[in-house]
Amino acid sequence: MKKLEIKLNAKTMSYMAMFIALQVVLQLAFSFIPSQPKGGNISIDLLPVILSSYLMGPSYGLLVGFMATIIQFALGMAVYYGPWSVVLDYLVPVSIVGLAALFPSTKLKNTSIYWGIIITMILKFLSHFASGAWLFGMYAPEGMNVYVYSFTYNIVYCLPTLILCYIAFMVVYPRLKNAIKVR
Repeated sequence: MKKLEIKLNAKTMSYMAMFIALQVVLQLAFSFIPSQPKGGNISIDLLPVILSSYLMGPSYGLLVGFMATIIQFALGMAVYYGPWSVVLDYLVPVSIVGLAALFPSTKLKNTSIYWGIIITMILKFLSHFASGAWLFGMYAPEGMNVYVYSFTYNIVYCLPTLILCYIAFMVVYPRLKNAIKVR
């Protein structure tokens, strides 16, 4: 298990800036995919946050996720509906994905299963689910339970995002793990 420590120097800050920039570029690139009416779309823009976690460590991944969120707001790319929306729809879900490397991976024959990606993406979904139920429950169709509404609304884009990010990670990570060294 990787430790939660950060050493900021020119090399680590350059890597973090690269991952943050890549996250923003991927978010822009995937903006052509229609999003949900109140936000949320299918994308691989979380891939750089996940990569930073596995390549640099979970503390760097957490910081990259947090800073990428701040950049989204600074560039006007974020759509939010009050302070709790900022926390539950942006800060918590994007930052928590950066902790993926905290969870150990397992080997199944010749394939690694990266549980950290799966677990943190589920935690991301739960943050969106809470936001949907507590903040956007008023948009649920009449007679529909707000939790059912939030689950169905958020699973539509969170599950495909998990699948796309996992597949993209499996393709990119093996090529980068020997190239990017922080320690």
